[in-house]
Amino acid sequence: MSETDTGPAGPGAVISHQPVLDLSNLTSPDQLAAIARVEHVATAIVPESLAAAWTAIPSAHVASTVYVPSGQHTRVHTGSLIVGGDGLGAEDDVLVVVGLLVVTSPVTGPVPRRIHVVGSVLAPKGSEGALGPSLAGGSGGVSYYPYAEGQDIKVLSGQVRLSAAMLANAAGRPDDALIAAGQVTITGAIDAIGYRTVLIAGQLLAPAASRDVIEPAVQIQGQATWYEGTKPRIFNDDATFGPDFFRLLREPASLIVFGDLTLSEGVTETMLGEKLDALTVFGDVIAPAGLLGAVQVLATDVFGDIRAAGDGLPG
Repeated sequence: MSETDTGPAGPGAVISHQPVLDLSNLTSPDQLAAIARVEHVATAIVPESLAAAWTAIPSAHVASTVYVPSGQHTRVHTGSLIVGGDGLGAEDDVLVVVGLLVVTSPVTGPVPRRIHVVGSVLAPKGSEGALGPSLAGGSGGVSYYPYAEGQDIKVLSGQVRLSAAMLANAAGRPDDALIAAGQVTITGAIDAIGYRTVLIAGQLLAPAASRDVIEPAVQIQGQATWYEGTKPRIFNDDATFGPDFFRLLREPASLIVFGDLTLSEGVTETMLGEKLDALTVFGDVIAPAGLLGAVQVLATDVFGDIRAAGDGLPG
């Protein structure tokens, strides 16, 4: 099911604003008949035998639907799932991961008959033959990293900041691996990376001055951008700024927003030009119509739309 609005609701329950809607335990179309409409659901999990009944339900903004075999034991995990190669589950299981699946040792034994991942999969090289046939159609990438016996695998998720000391891994081994998922910011000057493998799934923000060191050593699944300067102003969610924000900035800065950026009335081209060195937004920029040109000039990366306030977009 896509984000297309499929029509108005009839009588019955409206299911709305759920990150995961797990219907895998349902067995008959009559059970779905009680649902009048589904809207604003990130992931829905539906038995294959009920696919026709599911698609007949009016819906809007259902980002993804995972169809699982009917009558099978389905395990659903939301967030990062970190398991060894022998911990994925029984052969008759169906595993659904909404987030990041990290396998920390080679997969050599039985695996679930089907694995759906709405996110990224990271597993040791050598696991392709055992893991690959079970991976069903999901969203996100699959990466296989070099494995060494006894290596330390650090897994970080969420809003992550990586310093020069963390990346140097001075107390670790050269075979160690670092895996970070979510909104990942690298700060400071990076002189060396002491991990054999660095995998980043999500959104990466890193200093342009250290790009030559970071880029060859890092695998990225997602969006990456490089900021100028040493003191960026970083906001980890949607942000709205008015004239007071720019008036109170003591010196020009690079502005980074992990979300949508809204500029209020009263902000001027002069304020933007004097107080911003660059602008990076991992979302949309909404600004008064008279500022759109200035925003377009300052923006180094915008992973969304730049539009006038009041125009909006469908949905």
